[in-house]
Amino acid sequence: MSFIGIYFHNLDAKNRLFIPVKYRDDLGEKFVVMPGPHGNLWLYPTDVFEGIAEQYRRTHTIEEQSNFFSSVSNGSVDNQGRLNIETRFKEHANLKKEVVLSGGGKRVEVWPIENFRPGKVELKDAIDYSADVDW
Repeated sequence: MSFIGIYFHNLDAKNRLFIPVKYRDDLGEKFVVMPGPHGNLWLYPTDVFEGIAEQYRRTHTIEEQSNFFSSVSNGSVDNQGRLNIETRFKEHANLKKEVVLSGGGKRVEVWPIENFRPGKVELKDAIDYSADVDW
């Protein structure tokens, strides 16, 4: 699974954000929501997050683990495909109305539209088109 693409949606008055079907399918019924390091949010499928969590447990102190695990939350969408954004996450990412959901490979990134900056690496520089790969 790879989360790709960009979607633009609005946060509603009850702090709910529509998650596109293509992302919902790969996130699963329950997933993990966590603050991202750049004033954004990261949504991880549970199985991907478990790998991250295991690595974190092996490489960090008990205090760091406590801080890390208390900063994440379980997420799910309602019958209309909306995720309720907790106040602490809304404040961390400075989410207002217009939101960008962006594919981040193994995660979905949630950005306020004014802070979203697509990658600065040109695609032609990031991909080795001469590699022996069937495109």
